[in-house]
Amino acid sequence: MSLDADKSNQPIIRLPRHIFLFSIIVAWLVPFLARIPSVPMHGWAWFTDYLPGVGGLFFISAFNLIPGVVLFGVGKGSKQAPMAFWFGASAGVGFLLWAHGTLNLRSSSTAAIALAFIPIYGAGAVVVGWVIGLITHAVVRAERGRAWLVGLAGSVAVLFGAGLAVRDSATISKRESRFPVITVKQLPLVKRAVYANKSLGEVEVLALANFDAEAGDEIGVLGRSGLALLQPETYVVKSNSAFSQEDCEGCVHMYPYLIPDGKGNAVVTSSDGLSDGRGHLLWALKASGFTRLVPIQLPDQTPTFFSYQNTERIDRHNMDGTVAWSAKLNVGTIGSYVTPDGEQLPFAITGYGKSRELKLYDLNGKRNKTITLPEWASEASSIGWPERGNLLVGAGSWIGVLDSQGKELFRHVIQNTSFNPYHGPDGTAVRLDPAQAPFLVVMSHGSSGYPRSVLLIFDPKGRLVWQEELNKLRAILAVPENDKREVLLVGGMDGIIEYKLDNTTTPNK
Repeated sequence: MSLDADKSNQPIIRLPRHIFLFSIIVAWLVPFLARIPSVPMHGWAWFTDYLPGVGGLFFISAFNLIPGVVLFGVGKGSKQAPMAFWFGASAGVGFLLWAHGTLNLRSSSTAAIALAFIPIYGAGAVVVGWVIGLITHAVVRAERGRAWLVGLAGSVAVLFGAGLAVRDSATISKRESRFPVITVKQLPLVKRAVYANKSLGEVEVLALANFDAEAGDEIGVLGRSGLALLQPETYVVKSNSAFSQEDCEGCVHMYPYLIPDGKGNAVVTSSDGLSDGRGHLLWALKASGFTRLVPIQLPDQTPTFFSYQNTERIDRHNMDGTVAWSAKLNVGTIGSYVTPDGEQLPFAITGYGKSRELKLYDLNGKRNKTITLPEWASEASSIGWPERGNLLVGAGSWIGVLDSQGKELFRHVIQNTSFNPYHGPDGTAVRLDPAQAPFLVVMSHGSSGYPRSVLLIFDPKGRLVWQEELNKLRAILAVPENDKREVLLVGGMDGIIEYKLDNTTTPNK
């Protein structure tokens, strides 16, 4: 054997001298380094999101040690094949650079859960890389060839992981830079802000009903910190009062509704129970787990209420909070449905995926009918388009309309938005042109970390004629005008915005 051949088989690849310390430092440091390349596109907050105080930093750091411990373990098993250790380290580093480099903690209220799963998947990447390294070590005999492959694996892992993260960040930044934007404008709408009282806070509910002792309906506006009544058409403020929901044990103030009590006052329902117009809790729901309190208007114009308890049962409540009837049911959520005759009834959604159903009840607790929902639809609400008695269904980007028998009449997938629609849909039917059938208006919203919504308007035939992105919307309402047409109101972060058809032009029919 020649001298050159002997040198080519001399050990070049070695394990780190302090392998445990090396493994822990790499596993702990890489997630933070992964955030840096995308800072120019997302801002410095992209990095500081990984520094959420002492407690949060401890949480992140503790989970980040998982792939480090696994890397140390495979290192102890790689004394005869150091190449396998470096392959495992490369695979783990590459995966962590990509996963942590693309994780947007503000994209959802549950996004932080990924911080617990990424290290586990990272540990799996280490093991996969280690196995590939063992196989490569057995196939490649030349030590120089092994060293060259280790260097190549490390370089590819870093470039691949960081490069994918930067590419994804650039795509998201480019998409977000389009906000705000109207992507479809085939309808001559006049848009204007009609109410923006900052003391009211972000608008959460819009409702049209008789909220006081005077004859005629008012536009009820419920904000985070106030409640106002506006005169339709003119938007003159009839009354404005402070609103602060009373705290109670287990209260989370979710799913608010604004309704008249039938005695000349406005009341508010939420997951907490029933409150008066200033936020004082008249009675608490006292439910365990997730719940919702949906108001149902009775024929005599007094309300009754429908709730569910921790996916176990549904209840109907009287005005004083007493339970009129209950039914055991494995329920996911509830809502109200307006029949073709205009009667308002409660419904409950059960099951998942292909087994998801909407069960409609009468006010005595008897089940009227069951409607099978599409597999892609987790949300449902009553909609008067193309006629009364139908259902608006969907989830995120998916929108559909079903008739009263569950037959699909319409389906649309939202596209070309600067964010990923997550919550919704919410919608209403609005007669923008008195000479035409109603238009369908739908809102879908970003996750809790993205304060954005998309507003879509479909003509009576279901063609998309308007698509606009706005700051987060929470309320939508069709309000009649004196010329037998309706205007559209949406409420949210920017107060109340009115949309009406331009009288000087005629939309495409």
